[in-house]
Amino acid sequence: MAFKNTNRAERQAGGRERISLTPETISRIHGRASAYGYDRSAVRPGIVHIGVGNFHRAHEALYVDRCLHLPGVSDWGIIGIGLGDSPAASGKARAISQQDGLYSLTEFAPNGTSATQIIGALLRYIHAPTAGADALAALTAPSTRIVSLTITEGGYNIDEASDAFNLANPDVVADLRQPSQPRTAFGYIVEALERRRAAGLAGFTVLSCDNLRSNGKVAEKAILGFAGARDPELASWIAANVTFPNSMVDRIAPRVDDATIMQIRDLTGIDDRAPVTAESFTQWVVEDRFVAGRPPLEQVGVELRDDVELFEAVKGRLLNASHMMLSYPALMCGYRLVHDALGDPAIRAYLDGFLERDAMPRVSGPQGLSLAAYKDMVLERFANPAIGDQLERIANNGAAKLPVFLTKTLSMMLAGEASFARVALALACFERYLAGSDLQGGPILVNEPKLTAEDRAILETDDHLAILRLSMFKSLRLADDPRMVEAFEKAHAMIDNGDMLGALEHASRA
Repeated sequence: MAFKNTNRAERQAGGRERISLTPETISRIHGRASAYGYDRSAVRPGIVHIGVGNFHRAHEALYVDRCLHLPGVSDWGIIGIGLGDSPAASGKARAISQQDGLYSLTEFAPNGTSATQIIGALLRYIHAPTAGADALAALTAPSTRIVSLTITEGGYNIDEASDAFNLANPDVVADLRQPSQPRTAFGYIVEALERRRAAGLAGFTVLSCDNLRSNGKVAEKAILGFAGARDPELASWIAANVTFPNSMVDRIAPRVDDATIMQIRDLTGIDDRAPVTAESFTQWVVEDRFVAGRPPLEQVGVELRDDVELFEAVKGRLLNASHMMLSYPALMCGYRLVHDALGDPAIRAYLDGFLERDAMPRVSGPQGLSLAAYKDMVLERFANPAIGDQLERIANNGAAKLPVFLTKTLSMMLAGEASFARVALALACFERYLAGSDLQGGPILVNEPKLTAEDRAILETDDHLAILRLSMFKSLRLADDPRMVEAFEKAHAMIDNGDMLGALEHASRA
């Protein structure tokens, strides 16, 4: 296929012209990717999303894009807000803005096939650290009826010990002192709701799309906790005028590095500065509690259910938990990609043992769901070589993720008969991961913002059970259970001797 009038910014790759991704070039992209088929100039925003990462762009934005193709649906476009102020965050803001919010989503199926589409649902991207007034204006606009969130599992600022919103967080303290210049998602949302209340406007739905059980309830606790500290009357108004539906989200959308960007350019011939990749599987289950309306999600594959928490339990305690259980031992073995680790029989047997003997007997799924079939589906998705999902991506922020996905299963194990060999091995490997290298000395990128100063002080002691005493597991009192201590000490000794294979085989048999 040949194209004329090549822009100077468009380059040649593999003998094929590269096309820059802009609204003006969409007509020329057909044949390389499927582009949105609606009149984007007629779309108006109805959703503001905070935390525009790869997952949001491969998940919620995809479903909204599908809705915009339906007749009579043109007022549910998305305005994105980014809160990060790192060079990477600023660079992403520039890249997305330069493309007028457009980006490519390439899906890779387990059979090796791929398909690329251009998503047009993201109408605008606001970098809040440099445009805070614009972010507040978007949240306050009467057209905004849903504010959705992907701020990570640990981003809701809930204190593990008290199960209450942490008002001592320095950014929260700053937002309470200067509410008109917020830094946090809570500060932005509550300030916008206060302005809406003062203007006589309605509230909106706050829709968490993070991997948390009862994520709507967690979001409600965070927002009302912040609002109550600012103004109890405002908190009461929010409780009466804002809804917080629970949702279960599921899709693997790996980190996109420079090599992936080049791969997508070579595959499609599209010069996309902000591409996203994902597996072909996607699922979204949501409670139908939208105080100000919603797009017709049920027509584009979203399941509207009143038993979302059962889906969340299965996904969190099987899929997400096994992701974490896999990542640390696999990293210690020198693996960096999920599918490579799943190709190791010892690792697969260990992970299968966790699912079969630790997790599945202690979770109940929604009616009609086979846990055995779900387990097989999880392992098939993990083994997809086309995704190239990074173990470091999964492992990072373990201090926030591990308690979210393991606490319920662990508490049930502690209360009855159980083998702790597999969980103990994962925790022993987590301890080694925090040191920043695998057992062969290979470097590992460690990102653990939720480790407290107290946690770090504990880790620096000579206490051989330090990892079991960290704040994330405080409520479980792991170091007080002799079965866990024995299993942890055995795993720790085998790792110290460099016998990862033996440790895996022992954990698989236990």
